[in-house]
Amino acid sequence: MIPIAHYLFAISFSGYYKKKDWQNWADQRIVNQTSVENWLINISLANSIDMLSNALSDLLISERYELKNLDPSSDAIIGYFYLMYLDGKLSLQDLLLKSGDEADGGEGASVECEEFYAISNALEKDTLLMEDIDFQKKISILYEPFKKIAQLQKEELESY
Repeated sequence: MIPIAHYLFAISFSGYYKKKDWQNWADQRIVNQTSVENWLINISLANSIDMLSNALSDLLISERYELKNLDPSSDAIIGYFYLMYLDGKLSLQDLLLKSGDEADGGEGASVECEEFYAISNALEKDTLLMEDIDFQKKISILYEPFKKIAQLQKEELESY
């Protein structure tokens, strides 16, 4: 079983998917089915992240019960933040702050929030760090596992 509700919620909650993206995702699946499940219709009609969360709530609970080895949603969400950073949709400072906030208040990321905040503080003190090759490598190494999780979930979501 693919935890599709978890994947869809993570990509949407992160902001990587906007309303039109989750609605289009649901609409494409609805068109290809002869018998459509209610949760897909509700996703198609969801106009906000709260409505999306409500549309997915029963499925999220079911997946959490049936699947024991789910990656924390926070890891995927941080991965989507990183993909948005790589696409130029987030600054490095925003990436670090959003990642720290998610690690602190989310489902428990695999990296402590203090690590993101410490890098953010160092960057505030010395903006030339952004030009430093070793600093860029540190960012890349830190975010690579999160990126992999997000990319795998996105692929599963798109092929569902």
